[in-house]
Amino acid sequence: MTARRHPWTPLVWVLVSLAWLGCGESRAPYVGTYRSELPYGGQGHVELVLKENGDGTWTLQHTSLRFKWKVEKGQIWLYTREGGIIIATPSEGGRRLNLDMSGTWHPSCPVEHCIIFTRVSGGGG
Repeated sequence: MTARRHPWTPLVWVLVSLAWLGCGESRAPYVGTYRSELPYGGQGHVELVLKENGDGTWTLQHTSLRFKWKVEKGQIWLYTREGGIIIATPSEGGRRLNLDMSGTWHPSCPVEHCIIFTRVSGGGG
């Protein structure tokens, strides 16, 4: 016997997902535009935009990727459309963000795998 899906099942999953992404700590201290301090992968600086509504963009040269973000346990969680998660650790009251791009979280964010961003506009409060 197979389970029968109700027509509203996808809507329920979307609402649960949106509610889950909306949970967490205040985004206000981290809203703004950030720029990587060093070029990334020899391709230039990365611009990271974190919006109040939880939307964000990652732009490198002429390529821009969209994501959702939230604050959880003092860290910023970036959720890509493909299901990936990148965790940023803020410092200096949210003025700087450290992203470990090694794929394995490391508390000291090794230089060869770390992107450090500095906020260039916006500001929390």
